[in-house]
Amino acid sequence: MEDPNHPLNRLTPEQVEELGRELQAIHDEVFAELGATDAAYIRRLVKVHRRLAALSRIALMNSRFTPMLVAGTAGLSVAKILENMELGHNILHGQWDWMNDPKIHSSTWDWDNVTPSSAWKHSHNFVHHTYTNVLGKDRDVGYDTIRIDHRQRWKPAYLAQPAYNVLLAMFFEWGIAIYDLDFPAVRRGASPRSSSTTRCVPSAARPVGRCSRTTSPSRC
Repeated sequence: MEDPNHPLNRLTPEQVEELGRELQAIHDEVFAELGATDAAYIRRLVKVHRRLAALSRIALMNSRFTPMLVAGTAGLSVAKILENMELGHNILHGQWDWMNDPKIHSSTWDWDNVTPSSAWKHSHNFVHHTYTNVLGKDRDVGYDTIRIDHRQRWKPAYLAQPAYNVLLAMFFEWGIAIYDLDFPAVRRGASPRSSSTTRCVPSAARPVGRCSRTTSPSRC
């Protein structure tokens, strides 16, 4: 539903075009400054992440004492954050494609996440960033389970939001993997169940087996 109070609805077509030109100018200015320093940063970060993940796992395997347990858990937590946000999220967005490095490229990068990179690029890069905050289009608005806008039709299940918000926080990447299967579309008949599960479930299962045999999560 279109919101008449949305600021963009008060702009003329000319103003919208001018805004687009200003945003493009910012993009061009930043892009022109990219160079060797930026490339060195991301390559260094990949190394830091892998070493931190490996050392943290070693610490956990030898965690007979509380300090080692705390250090290993903290280190692996930081490694996971780096992997998902500073590396995975940005690389899969194509942020580093300008380097033309086949090892750090949105078309080849995989991550330590239950959600396959290909599924995430569709649901996040395409759907979310094409229809950002558009109710009924952007599925990131509530992740199909949380009512966060008064225009969303209320359902009794929303009474349990506080409880399943906690569960979603605890098992977030599994929640996102289920979310990417787009079961509401399957129920509506807009997406065949067979194609959805065939495409996503085997891909989501692969990291589980790989990660159990490796200490280099960024290539899981």
